[in-house]
Amino acid sequence: MDIRDRYKFEENGSEISLMPNYSFLRALLWWLVLGMIALPVILYYFMDKMSGDQFKIAMGLWSVYMIYFLFDLLFRVPVKYIFNKSEKCIYRKVLFSRKLMNFDEMTYFVNDERGGYYYSIGKKRNQFVKNYRISNYFSGSKASERREDEYIKEILCPILIAVGIPLNQEGQ
Repeated sequence: MDIRDRYKFEENGSEISLMPNYSFLRALLWWLVLGMIALPVILYYFMDKMSGDQFKIAMGLWSVYMIYFLFDLLFRVPVKYIFNKSEKCIYRKVLFSRKLMNFDEMTYFVNDERGGYYYSIGKKRNQFVKNYRISNYFSGSKASERREDEYIKEILCPILIAVGIPLNQEGQ
């Protein structure tokens, strides 16, 4: 899968858009299918072998599992960031669009977390208080470094050129 397809990156004359979580869609759908297959197994196979309380606990765990994945499917995967060149604004769209910041307020940085890192954007004055992840997690492996190089070249550079921010080459 191409890096532009993994992020559903689209660039036209007036705007750039990307969906940072789009690559998780395929895996998420497989986990949802697995959860749907688990329901009849729990109902027909384990219903007779469990007590009433154990069955309620199993159904509760299954419900939490399904709600978590449905929440991800409906509210995390479809997050789209739109960099509107004509208005010089950045929007975040889930169900409706919301203006995040103007181009001149934006800064980008690498956010280290739990043994991995990712690229984020935020307002210059409070980027560490409220920021938005615009890439997948990267690690120190060779495959991850290759994906990061592709990401920088194909996605981050066009965004930074549109916004008017120079690429920080210190870690490269």
